[in-house]
Amino acid sequence: MYEVVVAICCYKQKHWLHRCLRSLSVQTLNKDKFEVVIVNDDPNENLDDIVNTFKPHLNIRLINNKKNIGLPSSLNKILKSSIARYFVRVDSDDYVSSHFLYILSKFLESNMGSRRFNEEFDYQAVACDYFKVNDTGGVLSRHSSEEEFVACGIMYTYESISNLNFYNEDFKMREGHDLHNRFLKKYKMYNLKMPLYRYRIHQNNRTNDKSIVQEFDDKLGENKWNV
Repeated sequence: MYEVVVAICCYKQKHWLHRCLRSLSVQTLNKDKFEVVIVNDDPNENLDDIVNTFKPHLNIRLINNKKNIGLPSSLNKILKSSIARYFVRVDSDDYVSSHFLYILSKFLESNMGSRRFNEEFDYQAVACDYFKVNDTGGVLSRHSSEEEFVACGIMYTYESISNLNFYNEDFKMREGHDLHNRFLKKYKMYNLKMPLYRYRIHQNNRTNDKSIVQEFDDKLGENKWNV
């Protein structure tokens, strides 16, 4: 059993995927402790070449969808086919610090299930701050995960996300925000003040379509989300 499963869903973002996987291939967490699972949600795209390039460097598994099923359904495929203590989503157009998996997993290992000693320190998820970066990886700005929530880069315990019945597949957008809302009703999340995630800003970001974002913000019952 792996300690961490890293979920990556790729839809028309193959050109970014190499950078994403390269950042995961140099993690300070021993590679035997984590698995990278990629769902290819574009039946017309072949990711075998990139995945094969990284097989010597990562425990990596590719799932090819026969048709486009969307992000939440693809994430649930990974959750339901993996065995690990922790789950974290990294978007295919983003990348992470080399210490990302080690620090987040060690935080949960030290604080998860400590309710029997002190409920104040019983955390079932941990998020980190992030840098927004441009097409070439240049840093644009630093952001607090607590003040400006993003759905990726959060490490959850498998027990907590399973108890919530995974992602709600009715949310084709804002699926992570819906999960976040449901999570906080039952569990505690810690926001680590370390910018370990790189959130790439480009012209094809899913959140650029403001009408769809607003549709699912209304579905959430929220007035506004920052990212």
